Amino acid sequence: MNISNLKKSIYAYLGFHSVAPDESTDAEIDDEIKQVQKFAHFRYAYKHFDIPPSFLDKQPYTAYLKDSTGVILSVMTLGGEIDRRINIYERTDKRKAVIFDACASAFLEELSDEYERDIAHDLSYRFCPGYGGSSVEDLKYIFAILQPEKIGVSLTESGYMLPSKSMAGIIAVGGTHIKSCARCILKEHCLYIKEGTTCYIRENK
Repeated sequence: MNISNLKKSIYAYLGFHSVAPDESTDAEIDDEIKQVQKFAHFRYAYKHFDIPPSFLDKQPYTAYLKDSTGVILSVMTLGGEIDRRINIYERTDKRKAVIFDACASAFLEELSDEYERDIAHDLSYRFCPGYGGSSVEDLKYIFAILQPEKIGVSLTESGYMLPSKSMAGIIAVGGTHIKSCARCILKEHCLYIKEGTTCYIRENK
């Protein structure tokens, strides 16, 4: 795992967009990374399609999938023990809870990126329902297709994934896809842009 990339993501989750945390906070981050590594149980489910499922036949998915040769649907999780640790911290140490939560989110992203690099070398970045003007309601289609309950992930009626450190993604295969604010319908009201940054760390995976 690339710890440098991991920590950049953690800093972003914690709000350190243009500056690094002080030495004391950075040491706390290092400690909580170790705790996440100890309690995480990473699991991943996916399916490849040459022709995108019908629910992707709308914006912003059609723009994202333009020139692709296929698409992968995926669901990944760190498991329920991470949630239990967050709940313990929230009762005993709010600061640690925030740092641990950010470390877990970044850890899930980084492990998923690593897993996907083993699937294929021509994959785009992961586009998750709820991003770029898409609807979180589209999660129900991904769950119906993949049935990720087999890896311990469920979807509530309100569209919330359990365990909380779980993620569902759509990944374009082939073509050229670069993360950009240009096509995001939220760009006019984006707090990241107002701060001179973006909601993502790297342009490509």
